[in-house]
Formats: sequence, structure tokens, C-alpha cells
Amino acid sequence: MVAIQVLFNIALATVAYGAAIPNDISKRADDGQGFVALDFDVLRKPLNLTKALLHEKRNSISLSLINEGPSYAAKVSVGSNKQQQTVIIDTGSSDFWVVDSNAQCEDDVDCKSSGTFNPSSSSSYKSLGSEFAIQYGDGSTSEGTWGKDTVTINGVSITGQQLADVTQTSVEQGILGIGYASNEAVTDQYGNPTIQNYDNVPVTLKKQGKINTNAYSLYLNSPTAESGTIIFGGVDNAKYSGKLISEQVTQSNQLTISLASINVKGSSYSFGQDVLLDSGTTLTFFPSDFAAELANQVGAELRQVGEGKTLYFIDCNTDTSGSTTFSFGNGASISVPNSEYVYPNGDGTCIWGIQASRDTILGDNFLRHAYLLYNLDANTISIAQVKYTSSSSISAV
Repeated sequence: MVAIQVLFNIALATVAYGAAIPNDISKRADDGQGFVALDFDVLRKPLNLTKALLHEKRNSISLSLINEGPSYAAKVSVGSNKQQQTVIIDTGSSDFWVVDSNAQCEDDVDCKSSGTFNPSSSSSYKSLGSEFAIQYGDGSTSEGTWGKDTVTINGVSITGQQLADVTQTSVEQGILGIGYASNEAVTDQYGNPTIQNYDNVPVTLKKQGKINTNAYSLYLNSPTAESGTIIFGGVDNAKYSGKLISEQVTQSNQLTISLASINVKGSSYSFGQDVLLDSGTTLTFFPSDFAAELANQVGAELRQVGEGKTLYFIDCNTDTSGSTTFSFGNGASISVPNSEYVYPNGDGTCIWGIQASRDTILGDNFLRHAYLLYNLDANTISIAQVKYTSSSSISAV
């Protein structure tokens, strides 16, 4: 999820439950190798035109995840008594927060359905007495209190981890942000500092010796796959073709790199701006002028879908042969099949897979075709064309 960025939450109208990652990978735990593999199942929600999400912003521990449309939800536990939580793993934000057992859910949101936390039942919980508050771009908010406790991920525990115990929220479930610590929510709703920047979960994993490097690699698998993998502190060298090419992160608090150009249906368009690589986004988003150029090339049309909201639609029978190629500043190049840009809407119309936004985000319809290694210590994101395979060759970063 990205904090304070505009995106539409659009997912395919299919539901898939996953086959497991091969046993030799999914059963690995922290054994001194410096990485832990984390597998997930895919769950795709029905396409929803009216729901707009704005996110401000998101080695190897193995556990099950569930893809929540543009997000991945993992089971972790908090406290001395290991209270289970299902939280969104988010590359676009940086804070870990859970829903208190007495929390007030706002806006008809069932915020307690994915597990709650009772701090009084954990002997290792320590309240810090400072206010936690975060607001996402769609206006959804969470408020609570900062504290510290033991966090357990697939049997691997880190102690004294700072987290927020949320007592009021309009978000459906807790979030495990794994982005830069510099992007943490350390101010109140008015922008006043409430606490200093701290070691978030990836930093703590490294400092407590569970991973060697604050890094993680992402493999979403094929568009129809039922499972994929994220590896904290490691990289699976069997999951990509050619070489991983390192692109420099271009912002101090977000995982952005420079996109040089895009080739669409034989025409090349120079871009030369930052793009956010965000696993919490389903589609691809560009500034309105650039999105309009691409739309004109493919025949997509802008239509009103609600008061003050517009989306690009495309002919469901459009030719989807060939690929769109994304070229990055340091030479990395990823080809994405044009079939990724036609999303049936269930009423005979189709959504175009590239939409207009204030910000530029390459979401899941791009990320499925790239293997990515986010290295927050080196401030790089390494990219290669993905290879869909059950083979695995993991090494620590």
C-alpha cells in the first residue's frame, strides 16, 4: 500500500487458492543462512470501479500470504502469547500496526475479521505512551498508541519490536510496512512529531541476526498462478532470465527508480521520471498527459465512472498480441504482454491496464513480469525478466 498516492483498486473477477511453494523452500526457517523465504497464495477480488485507494507511503522468513487484490496478507503473531494477526505486507509504507481487540471500526469496515491484539494479555508488551496516527490518500485513517513487543514470523521471533496498537481505524486490517524507516508515521494528524524514527521490522530482522541485509526479493509468478514468493534477505537465482541489473533508488523515502522510456505497439515514448515499484497496486499509473499519449496509441478512451472520477476503457476485442517494453535508467528492460492491459469489467466493457494519476506507479500487472530485488541498505532495486519455474536456487544478499 502506498501512503498518500492515488490509485484505483481494481482486481480481476476471479478467485484462486494456492498450491504450495515446493516443500524444500516453504519449510525453510532461520538457520543461519541469512535469508528466509515467504510463500503466499493468490486471492483476487471482484473488479470494483467505485473503490479508489490512495496510499501514502511501503534474510529469509517463510510463511503463508494471501494476495488481497493489490496486496499480500501474511499471518504473523505478536506478544508473549503469540496472538495471530493477518496483515498486509506493503513495500510502499514503513510502519507495522495491528488492530486492538477493543478497536472501533469506522465506515462499515470489519477491521477485526483478520485478527486482533490484546496488549494486556502479553507479558512482553510495553506501551510507549505516544500517539500513532496515519492517513491514506483516500481519507482512510488509523489511530492508536505506540508500543513494543515480540513479533514472530514463521517461527522466527524478534524482540522489542516497535509497533502501533490501533484503537480506531477505517482500514480493513493491519499493515506490515517494509519500506524505508525515513517514511515512518512519526507525527500526529496535525504534523506534530510524536516519536523519533525507529527500527522497523526489516531493520530489526537484520540487527537481530535473522537476515544479513535489509533487502527482499519479489516473485509474483504468472498472471494465472496461485502462488508466489517473497524472500527477506535473499534472492532466488532460478526465477529470472539474464542478469539482475541494479537501478539506483531515486528518492530518500520511497522505492522509486528512473523509467527512461516505454515502447508501445512499435512506438517509443520517452519518460525520464521516477516510478514507484509497488506490490500494493494492481494496475500501472502515469501522470495524465503521459497516460493520454499512451491511450491514444492503443485506442483507449477516457470515460466518467462516478462523480469527479474517470477511467480509461479499451475495446475488449482489441489486438493483445506483442508486448510493451519498459526501459530503465541503468539499462534494465522488462517486456510485459499486452494482454495485461485489458481487464473485463463484467458488463461487456474492459478497463485499460494503464490509468492516470498524480503519481507514477508500476503495479502488479508490471511486477508479475519482473523479478525484483529491493535492497534498502544499498539503495538499489535490481531487475530482470522473470522466469516462471518451480525450480529454486536461493542465496543470501
